[in-house]
Formats: sequence, C-alpha cells, structure tokens
Amino acid sequence: MATSQTKTPAPANDAADAPIDQDALDLKALAKGVLARDFRPRVSSVRRLAEAVLGEPAAPAKAKKSNKKKKASGKKSGKKRLAKIPGQKSGKKKA
Repeated sequence: MATSQTKTPAPANDAADAPIDQDALDLKALAKGVLARDFRPRVSSVRRLAEAVLGEPAAPAKAKKSNKKKKASGKKSGKKRLAKIPGQKSGKKKA
C-alpha cells in the first residue's frame, strides 16, 4: 500500500509577517499603515497620532481618590437582620 504525504508549502515571505516597530515610524507612515489596516495600532501609537492632530500633549493621568469611610468610634447598635422572604414560614424547625 502506497501512502501519499502532502507537503505544506513553505512560507513565501517571512519579512511581511514580522511585527512592525510602530514607535520607529514617523507620524505620516503610522497614519497610512493604520488606515490601510496593515497593522493594529497600540494605545501609545493612537495617543501619538491624537497629540499630533490636536497639537497639544495629553494631560497626565489623575490619581484616584479613595472613598473609604472612616469607622465610627462608637459601638454598633443591635444586630442586622436579613430581609424576610414572602411566602416562607417563619420560625425555626426543631430536629
């Protein structure tokens, strides 16, 4: 019995599949590549293009404020109880 093996063709151009260094591109080449969908832009590349269009650098990110409530120094009054479920019998079952 003869078995035939199919060979997969070798990749024709490895340079075309190599990742593009978006930081090394100038703004015009970066914009053309994004519009032609040659590569997917990173956040830093989109920010560079936006700063070039607007003509001003982006403001630094603001620090988040923590909204933690301070604990009261007094004791809590009473136990918290769960809400009643309608249609359920009240009371505990004895085993």
